[in-house]
Amino acid sequence: MKKIFLLLTLLIFAFSCENEDNVDSTQAKVIGEWEVYKFEKQELVQEFVDGEIVQSMEWYDLTPSAEPETSLTFENDNTFETNYAGVVTGDGVWSEIDENTFSFTFNENPWSLLESNYIVQFHCDNTMSIKHLVAPPAGNHNFQDSDWYIVRYLRMPGTDECDDSVNYYVTD
Repeated sequence: MKKIFLLLTLLIFAFSCENEDNVDSTQAKVIGEWEVYKFEKQELVQEFVDGEIVQSMEWYDLTPSAEPETSLTFENDNTFETNYAGVVTGDGVWSEIDENTFSFTFNENPWSLLESNYIVQFHCDNTMSIKHLVAPPAGNHNFQDSDWYIVRYLRMPGTDECDDSVNYYVTD
């Protein structure tokens, strides 16, 4: 009887250690500060071609030329903060979907009124992207009912993003 009890105790201890290690490695991937280094957005384009206005949706790189001032900080307690120039502009909670995908939900001041849950996608250990819906431009055009997106690309401060692993919409 003592041997069975000892064996069960060892098994329980082994599984609990395995779970703790898994949580720690998962959290280690997202926890910390992330700075925005690239910002892409879909916009309505109107061109005058052969006497007619032609409308289309196109991706534009709207990354400012100055150093990044927007950042996200993910904490151990599954909370996060958004910052602009060191000032907190929003916060919320984050959770793991799978090994490379995490979601986060704002408590207030979301980036998009069309989103309640944002998806974080990792491209390598120090580079992630966040793609989310935004409202289309107002007006009478063929793309009013289409989905419109913004993508923010983030990296850990002091590192170089892994451009070869990211499929940017704007490559010029």
